Amino acid sequence: MIKYYKIIIFIAIAFMVIVSVRLAKDDALIFDELSHISAGYSYVSELDYRLNPEHPPLVKILSGFFLLPLKLNFNTDLDFWSKFSGSQEYDQWMAGYYFLHQADNDVDRITFFARLPVVLISIILALLLFKWGRKRGGITTGIFAFLLFVFDPNILGHNHLVTTDIAIAFGVSLAFYFLSDFLKNPTWKNVILFGIVLGIAQVIKFSAFLLIPFLFFFGVVFIIFKLSETKKYQFRIVLQYLVKIVASLIVAFFVIWVVYVPFTWNMPVSVLKNVAPHQIHVDDGLIDKSGLEFILWVNEYSFTRPLGMYALGLAQVKNRVKYGNGVYFMGKVSDSAFITYFPVVFVSKQTVFHLLFYCIAGIILLKYLFCGLYRAFSQKIMDTLISVRKIFFDNLTEISVGLFVICYIVISVLGNLNIGFRHLFLIMPLLYFITARVCVSAYNKLVKRKKKSIVQYFFWGVIGLMIIEVILAFPFYISYFNQFVGGSKNGYKIVTDSNADWGQDLKRLKKYLEQHPEIDKIHVDYFGGGYPQSRLGDKFIGWNESRRPIESGYYAISVNVLQGSIYDANKSNDNSYRWILKYQLIDQVGSSILIYKVD
Repeated sequence: MIKYYKIIIFIAIAFMVIVSVRLAKDDALIFDELSHISAGYSYVSELDYRLNPEHPPLVKILSGFFLLPLKLNFNTDLDFWSKFSGSQEYDQWMAGYYFLHQADNDVDRITFFARLPVVLISIILALLLFKWGRKRGGITTGIFAFLLFVFDPNILGHNHLVTTDIAIAFGVSLAFYFLSDFLKNPTWKNVILFGIVLGIAQVIKFSAFLLIPFLFFFGVVFIIFKLSETKKYQFRIVLQYLVKIVASLIVAFFVIWVVYVPFTWNMPVSVLKNVAPHQIHVDDGLIDKSGLEFILWVNEYSFTRPLGMYALGLAQVKNRVKYGNGVYFMGKVSDSAFITYFPVVFVSKQTVFHLLFYCIAGIILLKYLFCGLYRAFSQKIMDTLISVRKIFFDNLTEISVGLFVICYIVISVLGNLNIGFRHLFLIMPLLYFITARVCVSAYNKLVKRKKKSIVQYFFWGVIGLMIIEVILAFPFYISYFNQFVGGSKNGYKIVTDSNADWGQDLKRLKKYLEQHPEIDKIHVDYFGGGYPQSRLGDKFIGWNESRRPIESGYYAISVNVLQGSIYDANKSNDNSYRWILKYQLIDQVGSSILIYKVD
């Protein structure tokens, strides 16, 4: 199999491209794309960063550049550009509805071209995983990590959407790819390279900021092991690494400045000056009054304004995490996080074959860990130190990746923001890499000791089943759930939001109505970025959970709306969809829109 690895890569990439481009065309505008696409176009057309500062600009900039040749309408004389919304910021959602649905632009054409850069990023990430795995464990490891990524239905569900989730997976993977070279051989070339990739991650998504404290933590651990090698020049070693770690951070912040500066240089001083006091809460412990005053001061100068906008975005994200987000999960609705949310979602949304490989890798890792520690501590103290040090340096990449995955999982589980499996994308390529390293290492040993054919048939057979499973799941990748929870059609009963329903099935609802001429009118309560009034025409009747009296006829309700309404304990029966439970579900469009007939 391995001698044909180039053919395997070519076929898999071709599959990813075909599926991603097809879904970029077929999936309707999702909720978050309303703000991201319009903001990205405003950056490159107006060179102004006032819309959607809660997310760093890189992905939006790339999408905006792909839209420039289309010569689209974007009117900055409207209120969304000049006035505050109720949340005391420039209204990115109003801008999105105007740009995509009211400005006489072709929404499907815009959506398709805006999504192409994300598809390209996902392909580059797939190849990076192969190269990384090959570098650390040979061709088999590279191919396995590559296939785990390409044939994860969740990746295929999001790698054609204008969001930051796939891109941050690339940014973090790139940072860890260069981290071990930076630590083992801290030449100025490696310092600059690592600083650049660290900076790239920062301008993709603010969660990449976690890399900075982790860099200091792991850098200290590395220095301690480095000092144990020699008693000479210890102060020089410590100083060298501290200087170069700080230098890499300076390079990273220079990258942030370079990316932000074109879109903030001529932006009016009043933008940040008006928004910051409302978005940065000086009483919540993140930034005190003097910190806010400093941000407002750097905003006064074009040269320093990019750092002020970056700080504003960090503060907005911090507030979002602190105050949570209303979410449906296993029969409950809450603004507070569920501690079981990410474990349940992870187990529900990965294929059973991915889960099998993770379990095998986990068991093998525990065996390696206990056996290695037992052997090490069975020796004399100095020999133990030498053994542990050797294990650390030989597996520097794997240890750094594993520690960061554990840290991020703990932060996610204990955090107060449960809005989808996509928030784990940041660590998923790292998990594929670790799984591939561990499983292939065990595979190679078994091939030598046991019957070669049996081991190979099992290993490649499970991979083949994983690929078949993903192909059969097309096109419902955003809402993919495995067989443990009843598949993609039933996953919404466990959890909604971007796990199941982001508005992707609106185009499919239109096709459904064309195939069912007996439905001349339909009551629609839709969650997403699409515009059902325009898409469905005369058949559309707008509806919501509180509207009374209930009318006879057909209803199309997004599962995100439905579950959030039925299971919200704060809503009365007169202001919810609980009444619809007595009617039988007659159909399901895609996996996110339920069809009822009310007599």
